[in-house]
Amino acid sequence: MPSNGQGNRPVELRKNHSAKGPVGAPARSPVQPDNRSQVKRPTTDEVMRASYREYRKKQRRRKKIIRASALVICTAIIVGVILFAGLKCNKKEEEPAEQTHASVQESVVVKAEKSEPSEASAEDEEKLSNEHLYTYNIDRFYQDTLSELDAKITSEFVALYDVTADEVIYSKNFSKKCYPASTTKLLTAITASRVVKDPKTVFTVGDEIRLVGEDSSVACLEEGMQLTFEMIIDALLLPSGNDAAYTIAVNCGRLYKNDKSLSNEKAVKVFMELVNKTAAEIGASHTHFVTPDGWHDDNHYTSAEDLVIIGDYARTIPLIKKSCAKESAEWKLVKGGTLAWQNTNKLIQWGSEVYSKYCDGMKTGFTDQAGTSVVASATMEGHTFIAVVMNGQTLYTKYDDCNTLFEKAFKLYDLEYTTGIE
Repeated sequence: MPSNGQGNRPVELRKNHSAKGPVGAPARSPVQPDNRSQVKRPTTDEVMRASYREYRKKQRRRKKIIRASALVICTAIIVGVILFAGLKCNKKEEEPAEQTHASVQESVVVKAEKSEPSEASAEDEEKLSNEHLYTYNIDRFYQDTLSELDAKITSEFVALYDVTADEVIYSKNFSKKCYPASTTKLLTAITASRVVKDPKTVFTVGDEIRLVGEDSSVACLEEGMQLTFEMIIDALLLPSGNDAAYTIAVNCGRLYKNDKSLSNEKAVKVFMELVNKTAAEIGASHTHFVTPDGWHDDNHYTSAEDLVIIGDYARTIPLIKKSCAKESAEWKLVKGGTLAWQNTNKLIQWGSEVYSKYCDGMKTGFTDQAGTSVVASATMEGHTFIAVVMNGQTLYTKYDDCNTLFEKAFKLYDLEYTTGIE
């Protein structure tokens, strides 16, 4: 019996004997197969992929939980820190401000008038910086001018710096070691200014002035006198007071360490460490000082190059710049009467034979070992020059050398530098 091609069951055909010919009767529907017996089973790869997908879902859920937990923990920590800081600030506000007091028996004690001064300490001080590059450029002068300067300048260590252009335009033994004598006090003033921020801070002079060397230049300070910081900077820079230098050093050493019990010697040591740190920070890498006044010591040295940097930096501090430019000063002290001082720099002393109205600083110096020296500045129509002249042959040689340098320097800007009273 014929098969329908869809299974093994026979199909019965019927014949039609009509004129149209036999037509096969429609076949009976075959028995449908049991679909349950033909369900497709997943392969091993499909099973593994499904398992991996499920694993990834669990991992993602786990990461979400970890992130949420971390966020909660961080938030709690931040809130706790804020609350703790708030409580600490409130506690500080409730504490009475500590008042400093002066005592004649103590060596040097600083006190503030009306309010506690804002001083830097070893913990919160900021590192100093110097933006000037001090580019060396002797090509500013013609060769004949350089030859003339070489012939006229007799001091041993010399530098001429154009502050406006930030260029060193002439030098002699520029980086060689020399002794600074009292030009040291420029760096003493710079260092003190980073410790004491309020010019009205009161200093009480103590027995540290007994550390001053014999035959020193002094500001005539006496134990028990009280001066503001501005006054004692004048006492340091105008008459070149070695007594003022030691009062400042001991004072600032104790302030810097926040320890009024430091002995005079230890306080000076602390201050001088800060002085050398200050020199390094502003770029005076050939400088090492051991005394605040410049009293000679073989280990107390600098260079003309470094004194350019020190003098230039000192001019950026208004209190020091103002003091260096004073011909004289007279102060009624906070306690101890009145003191008056004349500036030792004859370049700014009206009536001296080397006076120039264009000079506005800065500091002289002399010891037997250092010779006579000066760091001087002059300004005209917005242009400023600093001249460093060390180990001059005579007292006035240093001033003559400065005036020669300034005359040639200002000609570069078509300006005429003059000396004497006009």
